[in-house]
Amino acid sequence: MGADWTEGYVDVGYTHDFYRELTPALHRFALLSRGVDPGNIDLDRISYCELGCGHGFSTALLAAAHPQADFHANDFLPDHISYARKLAAEAGTKNVSFYDDSFEEFADRDLPQFDVITLHGVYTWVNEENRRHIVDFIARRLKIGGVVYISYNCYPGWATMAPLRQLMTMLSGNPSDPLLPRIDQALTRIQTLFDTNSMYSRVNPMLKERFEGVRKQSRPYIAHEYFNRDWTIFYHTDVARELRGAKLEHATTVEVFEHLENFNFSVEQQAVLRETGNPDHREVMRDFITNRQFRRDLYIKGRLSLDAGERTARLLATRFILTTPDDAIQRNVLTPLGKLALSTEVFDPLIAVLARGPRTLAQLVEDEALRALNFNAAMEAITVLIGQNHIQPCLPAAGDAERAKSTTTFNTAILERAVHSSDLQFLASPLTGGGYQIGRFEQLFLLAGQRKLDPAAFVAECLAARNEVLLRNGQPLTSPEENLAHLRERHEAFRQRTIPILQQLSIVAAPDAGSGKKKK
Repeated sequence: MGADWTEGYVDVGYTHDFYRELTPALHRFALLSRGVDPGNIDLDRISYCELGCGHGFSTALLAAAHPQADFHANDFLPDHISYARKLAAEAGTKNVSFYDDSFEEFADRDLPQFDVITLHGVYTWVNEENRRHIVDFIARRLKIGGVVYISYNCYPGWATMAPLRQLMTMLSGNPSDPLLPRIDQALTRIQTLFDTNSMYSRVNPMLKERFEGVRKQSRPYIAHEYFNRDWTIFYHTDVARELRGAKLEHATTVEVFEHLENFNFSVEQQAVLRETGNPDHREVMRDFITNRQFRRDLYIKGRLSLDAGERTARLLATRFILTTPDDAIQRNVLTPLGKLALSTEVFDPLIAVLARGPRTLAQLVEDEALRALNFNAAMEAITVLIGQNHIQPCLPAAGDAERAKSTTTFNTAILERAVHSSDLQFLASPLTGGGYQIGRFEQLFLLAGQRKLDPAAFVAECLAARNEVLLRNGQPLTSPEENLAHLRERHEAFRQRTIPILQQLSIVAAPDAGSGKKKK
């Protein structure tokens, strides 16, 4: 390995987020939604690989939520892999392996054949040689019928911002100096383009708002997004052509809201898309109509289409679960066509039924409150709510108990870390096989419950031990009494609004679970 082992990739720790786009149950629903055969594979026992896993949090969480599956992941930054291995060890997650390999080295390891290979936020930020190594890895390691999830920056949405990124890297000072301070220097200098009313900013009026959004991001995120030496914006056809080298065919986007043509395209635009015969060209046309800047796609090795009856049968057998309180779900959605109102006659009873617990689509359409909904109307409503991240597709019920044992151990490790850190903001659900976002204070409330302690007092002690100050309406709370009162208010809101969702997701035990009997 040469001295420049980073190959131009920034040597700065990445974020610790969970990306639900990596979740196998969501992949399966997205494929079924478009009539693509996801295979008959048991999702509980998949072989899964993430390329470029960062700190490995997503992979570790998925492994905990699929304890009988086999997970592997690589990232060439040793700090990332050290973090991932430590987290998996703390959580007792034994079905995951992490490697500090380059893509070329990883392909030469003794690895299994994979059902799923994912790479999120990788393809744009590596050079052409590493993209060839990625395609080679997929060609060698993906099973026939296997699925690849890939995301990348794309045209035309990046057309106006790409020159600004180039200028940002130019103005960031001496490359040998530490990167994070240089980011602020570059951002300050870019701001002058807007302050002095440059022609570039005038002819691109939306650019200022977008740049202001960049400035609000964490500096490690900006480092990885904008400051790598290699940074390529693609058209869909570029990536589709490269992935054909691994015998892959584009299947669909994992952003399932985009499956709904009537919500995303006018009648005239839909006609234009139908008239575009080449499927890859049609995807590019979709990108231009919506000015897309980031694609999240599923590719498949050996694509098979389902007939209508088999697609319907598989969807009817799929479970769904509500992950947002009813009163927090807006009855309108922002789309490329503007803000569209959702039918309360459809969505209100659907949300009310799902609020009682997970249901298969068959159970939903048979429910007395939803008898007026036919299959297509129910599918459309479910797709809207999944697209807005209010409900999630679930894994098969037969594996819930086994998965709950593993996720409970994993989640306890996350809660223990919250005493000292706010890095990890997701807990694992044995029902969805994915993550649910929950803040540090709320994690500490749960930890206090496990330890039979007063939740507000416990959080106050944790903050005091680290000299951390609570804010309310932007103002610091200075007295212990103020802190306790504020924390008690937050805990009560958490108890009323979030705990029921956590119980539905089996992240928190239901009230009658102490007897060892599963709540029905």
